[in-house]
Amino acid sequence: MSRDVGGAPRRQVAIAALLIGAGVLILFVPASGEGKVLVPLSEGHGLSAVDAVGAALLALGGTWLEVLVVRRMPHLALPPRVLFALGLLAGLGIGLLIASVFSGFFWWWAVGATALGVAALVLVPLTARR
Repeated sequence: MSRDVGGAPRRQVAIAALLIGAGVLILFVPASGEGKVLVPLSEGHGLSAVDAVGAALLALGGTWLEVLVVRRMPHLALPPRVLFALGLLAGLGIGLLIASVFSGFFWWWAVGATALGVAALVLVPLTARR
């Protein structure tokens, strides 16, 4: 994250958010348009080539956004209890998302995505501002 370029954190957050959005949109492609399953994960879930592209974009954007948030953490001025609660909420969200793929918790992905989304909606705008 460059400090000498004006608006660099905001621009980097926007690029990371675009990568995440593109990955999510690609993952929303219906199964009929994805092609054959390359790697079966569980009953009803498998990784196709289209899914691999979406997952790669989502992982790249999510990791970049996480690095931006962690690097800006001292400037966010959030109390330790709030940071702990947001970390717990995000961890719970990711855990439920992963559990919904590998187990019978199929609709728990919505709860996990909501929990992760709430944590992101708090931290991302704070990270993007100067």
